[in-house]
Amino acid sequence: MTTALRPARLHRFAVIATLAAAPVVGLALSPMAQASTGATPAFSPCGNPKDTTSHIWNGVKHATPMLKLGNRDVVFPNKDRSLGYAVHDGQAKPRSDVNLLVVPTVREHGIECDNLLDAAAPHYFNDAYSEVSLMKGPDWALGINSKDERDQDQLHIHLTRLYGPARADIDRAVKENKVPRNEHDWQKSVIEVTGHDQHGNDNKHAYRAWNTDSMDYNFFAKLNDDIVKPLKKSHSGAGMEHETMLITQNKQGTGFVVLESDRNTGIHGVANIEPLLNKG
Repeated sequence: MTTALRPARLHRFAVIATLAAAPVVGLALSPMAQASTGATPAFSPCGNPKDTTSHIWNGVKHATPMLKLGNRDVVFPNKDRSLGYAVHDGQAKPRSDVNLLVVPTVREHGIECDNLLDAAAPHYFNDAYSEVSLMKGPDWALGINSKDERDQDQLHIHLTRLYGPARADIDRAVKENKVPRNEHDWQKSVIEVTGHDQHGNDNKHAYRAWNTDSMDYNFFAKLNDDIVKPLKKSHSGAGMEHETMLITQNKQGTGFVVLESDRNTGIHGVANIEPLLNKG
C-alpha cells in the first residue's frame, strides 16, 4: 500500500449496499433508499461489466483491497468499488517496476466515456499520482492514449518513466515561458516534444502544454472544456475519442506540466502517448 497522501474529495462520500461474494461493480442503493438516506449513487460504468474481452479489465474487476489478486495496490474510497482503482502490472512476465497501469475498478472503456466528465467522476490522474512511489525509477509520467490508438478497451493510465529527450524539451519550453500557468491559454500554447518510435528513432511532435499547480482535478473534464469543446467550432474532427494526454512534474518550477495532443485539430500531433514514455 502506498504511503502517498490522498487529498479529501467531497464528491466521494458514497454509500454502497452489501457487496456480492464476487462483485463486478459496487452495488448502489435503490432510488427509494437513496431518497430516504441522502446517499450518493455509485459511479456508473461505461460499458458492460461482464465483458471479458479486455485482459486489463479481467485483471482488476474482482480485486479488492483485501484480495488484490496480483495487483500492486487496490483502493476503494469509503469502501466504494465504483470509485476505486487498482495498480496493475503493465506486462505479465517478467513483472516490471517501471511499467504500471492505474485502472478503475468500475468498467470504463476509455477517454471517450462521457461519464468521466461528470462532477461526481473520480479524479483518476490524482489517484495515479498518489501511487507514484510504486514506480521504481526517476522522472515519472502519467499518460493515457486515445481510442484511435489503443489495444485495450478499459481505461488505464500508464504510470512509468518519462522519455529523456522529452524531458529535455519540456524543461526547455518551461524555461522559455512557453508553458502557461493560465489554464485558458492551454489550447494555444503548442510546444514540440521529442518522442521515439517502435524502432527507437527519435521524432518531434506537437503538444499543447499547461502548467497546473494541483493534481486534484478532473483532467478529463479540463481537457474537454479547455480544448475539445472550443476546437469543435473550427475542426469537425475534434473529439475526446481522438485525445491523448500526459502529466509529469515541472522540474524547472512548481506544479505539473500537462500535455495534450491529437491528429485532427491542425497541429502535427499524435494519438498515442507511448512515444513519450520509457517503460524499459
